[in-house]
Amino acid sequence: MKKLLLIAVITTIVLTATAQSPTTVTTVTNCTVFNNFNTSDEGFSSPSIYSDGNDLSFFWNAAAGAEIENSGFNGSRSTSLISPVFVQPNNGSNTIGFRYVVPSGTQYRIRILSAATSSPLEVIATTANGPIYTTLAGNSGNVCVRLTDADLTLGRQIRFEFTFKTNPPGDILFDDLSITVLGGPLAITFEGITSRKNSDGSAKILWNVGQEVNVKGYYLESSPNGIDFTNAGYVAASGKHVYSSDYRGKMYPITYFRIKNIDIDGSSKYSSIIRVYTNQTDLHLNVYPSPAKDQITVEHNLALQNSMFTVFSVDGIIIRKVTVEPGTINSQLNINTLSKGIYIIRFDNGAAISESVKFVKY
Repeated sequence: MKKLLLIAVITTIVLTATAQSPTTVTTVTNCTVFNNFNTSDEGFSSPSIYSDGNDLSFFWNAAAGAEIENSGFNGSRSTSLISPVFVQPNNGSNTIGFRYVVPSGTQYRIRILSAATSSPLEVIATTANGPIYTTLAGNSGNVCVRLTDADLTLGRQIRFEFTFKTNPPGDILFDDLSITVLGGPLAITFEGITSRKNSDGSAKILWNVGQEVNVKGYYLESSPNGIDFTNAGYVAASGKHVYSSDYRGKMYPITYFRIKNIDIDGSSKYSSIIRVYTNQTDLHLNVYPSPAKDQITVEHNLALQNSMFTVFSVDGIIIRKVTVEPGTINSQLNINTLSKGIYIIRFDNGAAISESVKFVKY
């Protein structure tokens, strides 16, 4: 069965610094690799769900066996990663490390966050007690530090956030994560979430799962702001790879959706968040990743009958035309036959509305 596209649309969420104890940061040498990223992204996502919406993204690179930010952007930028949920194994401290390759002068910050995805959101411990960011020592190397904080209590569910800031051009590589945790991350269930428009104008939310072990069901949740979510439907688990739920509630100019998975034992986890635009005359075209090697994802306005992608070279030569499936708001496009370079993709929605954006093939 063809799997649905994973849309990693992340909203900006304001953290509240409710932790009471200051964090002590100590350089140590006892870091042991816990996640090597050799075969997958291991449940890490980018940008962080708690980061600024303008952050650039890391992408897992199979050839390098690492997470890499390779946008090619030349200028001040930040980029971040958020871990899946782990369990704090002891009281008072956590040892954290990673390997890096970065442009000169790159700075980093580590934060340990509450695993909650709704308010209040809490920074439990952070390297940012003094200067907000710390400059990395050289263009490559390893970080190994211990964060000591009384708010790190045994059994607490936590996430790790890694943020990098830099100005010169160049890739940022993140690899060989070392963390002190109890067991492994909670099981990753969701592989993708997307939306389509029903003939009556309502939204159909679809999601696919990579594994379904001891799952009771799925709640569809909606939000007007990407922060405050309410229940909008329920689908019982039935061993499928793909599920869907129609949403006939109030639609806002932008309505946010996510899926909450409930396991038989009562534990839960969330999918990525997607945005559904009501006013389709507002142009919305986004391509990622860029640069890309084999495939790009195009977020676009609602596709009507006769919607079309046209790929141009920078000198205006038409390279390819591709029909877009009606009712979709995102599509995948294979670019592995294109030569390296800069291209322009134009989306025509079938109703005389079009928009163009550049992307880079490497």
